[in-house]
Amino acid sequence: MNFEQIYYANSQHKEHFLALLTQKKSNESSYFAAYYILTSTKEIWSSTKRHTTLEVIDFAKILEQGFASNHKALILLAQHLYMASTNFDLDRALESWDQTSYSIALQAIKLRWSLSRESMEDFLE
Repeated sequence: MNFEQIYYANSQHKEHFLALLTQKKSNESSYFAAYYILTSTKEIWSSTKRHTTLEVIDFAKILEQGFASNHKALILLAQHLYMASTNFDLDRALESWDQTSYSIALQAIKLRWSLSRESMEDFLE
């Protein structure tokens, strides 16, 4: 997958996400999809980076903080993509998302799907 050509909300989003790719050694689709969302906006990233490492994302700590409804819906999607959480409500998310949030969500889902397919193909070879 060419990570240079996917959708990014802004240049900082791209910078933070691509920095992870140079540090993370394995292709963990769930982690990359969640991390993509968590780095998507300045507001989300500044509140979540201290609860995010290369091995673990602490969603319990992240969700203790107050977020705007569109950002909370993105974080809940990140949690769902990361660990199949049942807290994500698509209808509520769609009501709160603007075009940028929606585009971030779609790209995160595409990342999760594409990377998990690539991992499965590598495994089957």
